[in-house]
Amino acid sequence: MGIKSLVKQVLTEKENKTYDRLLADRKMTYGEWLEEQEKLWAEERKLWSRDGESSGKVSENRSVLSEADAENGEFVLILAADGETASYAERNIRSFFLKNPEVMVLYGDEDVLTTAGECMAPWFKPDWSPDFLDSCLYFGSLVAVRRQRWQIMRESYELIYPGHWQQLFGEENPERVYRVKDLTAYEKWLHDCVSAGYERSSSVVGHIPQILFHARKEEQVRFLEESDYLRARRRELCISFFQNFVDSENAQKPAVSVVIPSKDQPDILRQCVESVKKAGADIPLEMIIVDNGSEPENKARIEVMLGDEASVGMDGREFQIRYLYEPMEFNFSRMCNLGAEASKGELLLFLNDDVVLEDGCIAEMAARAARIYTGAVGVKLLYPDTGRIQHAGITNLPMGPVHKLQSMPDDRDYYGRTNRCCRNFLAVTAACLMVEKEKFAEAGGFSEELRVAFNDVDFCFRLHELGYYNVCVNDIYAYHYESLSRGDDESAEKLKRLIGERRKLYERHPELEGRDPYYSDYLNRDGLDVRISPAFLTAGNRPQSVTGMRPLGGLAGYREDKCLLVRVEDVRDGEIVGWSVVSGDNNACYERKFLLRNISETKTCSKTDCQLPLGKRSGTEPSVTVYGVALQGQYRPDLEENMTDQTNVGLSGFWLELLGEEIPTGSYQIGVAARNRVTGLKLINWSNRTVEF
Repeated sequence: MGIKSLVKQVLTEKENKTYDRLLADRKMTYGEWLEEQEKLWAEERKLWSRDGESSGKVSENRSVLSEADAENGEFVLILAADGETASYAERNIRSFFLKNPEVMVLYGDEDVLTTAGECMAPWFKPDWSPDFLDSCLYFGSLVAVRRQRWQIMRESYELIYPGHWQQLFGEENPERVYRVKDLTAYEKWLHDCVSAGYERSSSVVGHIPQILFHARKEEQVRFLEESDYLRARRRELCISFFQNFVDSENAQKPAVSVVIPSKDQPDILRQCVESVKKAGADIPLEMIIVDNGSEPENKARIEVMLGDEASVGMDGREFQIRYLYEPMEFNFSRMCNLGAEASKGELLLFLNDDVVLEDGCIAEMAARAARIYTGAVGVKLLYPDTGRIQHAGITNLPMGPVHKLQSMPDDRDYYGRTNRCCRNFLAVTAACLMVEKEKFAEAGGFSEELRVAFNDVDFCFRLHELGYYNVCVNDIYAYHYESLSRGDDESAEKLKRLIGERRKLYERHPELEGRDPYYSDYLNRDGLDVRISPAFLTAGNRPQSVTGMRPLGGLAGYREDKCLLVRVEDVRDGEIVGWSVVSGDNNACYERKFLLRNISETKTCSKTDCQLPLGKRSGTEPSVTVYGVALQGQYRPDLEENMTDQTNVGLSGFWLELLGEEIPTGSYQIGVAARNRVTGLKLINWSNRTVEF
C-alpha cells in the first residue's frame, strides 16, 4: 500500500469514528425519551390542579373535590392484558373524565415491559377511530369506563346473558379494577359499550395520548388481529348494503355512479372501464366519463370504445356509460363536479382513469360509504408490477398532507398494521374515492378554486368538520398506474403552484393545520419520512438556529455535480428541512454548507469566489450572491433504511431555523456545497426549492 493510500485510510477511519460518536450522541433510546415525557406529563398534571372552586380545573387531591365532581370522575378500570398501569394513569384518567363530561369510555397508549424491567415497543394510538375498532381491538390493554356507564352496561348484559357477567369480569371489585377473562366476549361487550360513538360528531370515546400501561408480554399483536366477531360484523355490513341498494325495489336505478375524469388516454381509459365492469358486476352502476378536451382522433376512439362497452349488460341490468365532452382548461375539481351533477346513483365513486380496480372493491367501499356516520371511503392503491404502496390514507403533518408509506413495499406489516387494517384518516385520495351523493352535496363538492392539488384533501377536511369519519380500507387494494418517480423532478413552477394551493387549503381549514387526530404526535412528523415510526428515534435532533448569513466566499473550485443529492422537504415559517447525500462515497468524510442563491438578483459584475454565474449573455456574465452557513448533521434513520447501498448517511439531514435579518429581500434558491475532508473533493448542487425573504 502506497503512502497516500495509507494516509487516506487512516484519515477515513478517523472520520468514521467521529461519525459513530456523533451518531450515538444524536440517538435517543425509548427509555430516555419516556423518562423525559413522564416529567412533562407530571407538569401537565400540575396545570390541571385547581386553586379554587371557580377555576374549573382539576385537582389530583380528591379531598378538595366536590361530591358532584368526585362522582363525575369515578370510573372502572378494565385490564385486558397482564402488566402494570403507569403510576400517573388513574389520576390522569379521573382528570380527563372531569374535564370531558361527554366521554364515557377512555383508552390510552401503552408499551411493553421486559423481564429486565425495561420499557420497549411503544404503541401510540389514534384518537377515536370507529373503523379501526371494527378491524381490531385497538383500545388495547387498558380501558376506563365511567362508573354510571359501567352500571348501565352491566345491568343490560345480565338481562341478556343471565349469569355470564362473572365469566367476563369476575366478582364485584371494591377497587373497581377488573381483568378480562374472556377476550372474545369482552370485544362484543366493548362494541356495545361504545355504540353511541359511531354516531356523527360523537365524543363518547376519549383518548389520552400518554403511556398508561406497561404490558408484561408483547400482547399487542393479538389486539391488532381481526377476530371472528369482527369478520361477522363485516359480513353483516355487506349483506345490509346489498339488501338496501341491490336487492330492493330501488335496484332499477344505479346504486353507484362512477365518475372518471379523462383526456387523450383511450387505451388507459379502456383498461379502467373494463376493471370497473368486473369489480361492480353484481351492483347496478353507471359510468360517467368527463373529458375536458381530447384531440378529435382520441375523442372518436373513446366514443367508439364506450359505445362497445355500454352495449353489454351486467347481471341482467342495464349498464350505462355517459360521455361528457367539455373542452376547458384542466380543473380536476370542476370535472368531478360535472360528473356528480350528471349522476343518478346514490353513491359516487371518483376514479382516476389510470386506476384498475380489483374484484370486490366497489361493494366493499359502498357498504362502508352508505353508513350514516361515514364520509369519504378510499382503498389502498399499489404501483403495478412493484408491490409498492402508492396510497394507504393521507396523513396531515406540520409540512402538509402526506402519503405515509408511499413507495414502501407491501410485503410486510407496518406500524399498527396501518397497511392491513381498515382505518380512519383525515383524508383519502380522489384517485379512488367513494362518498354518498347526499354527503357530497352537503360538503359542497370539490372546491374549484383548488384546480390540481389538495382538492380531495379539502373535501375530506370538510366532511371531517361536518362530523363524518373518513376511512381507507387497507385490506383491499387497486392498482394505480401513476409513475413511481413522479415528484422527483417537479419543476419550480409546479412546486410554486403546489405551495400556493397548500396555503389555500389551510386558509380554508386553519384549525387543522399541522393537526391530525388519527396520527399521534409521538410518531414521526417532521420532514418527508414516509415511514411510520416512534418520534423518539429522532428526538435528539434540534433545529440549527441561524442568526445571520452573509455572502459566502471560498466556493472557487466546487464542481456542480448531481451525485450530490439535495432534497428540500419543507420550507415553512423560517424553517427548512431536508437532506443531502453524496452518492457513491463515504458521507462521514464530508463537511457541508447550506447555500442560498439570490435568483432575483440580475446585476452584471466581475466574477468573484462569493458569486456564482447563472449563465452568459452578450459577453457579460450575470452573477448572483450566494449566502451560506456550515451545516450540523441531523439524524435521519429513514435515510439509513432507504439508502442501504450508501455509506454513513444517518447524519445527512438538515433542519435550519433562519432569522434572515442580514439577507436582502428577494427569492433564493436552496443548495448545498460538500467538501471531502480526506480527498479534498468539492461538490455543489441546487434543489428546485426556493425561499423568500
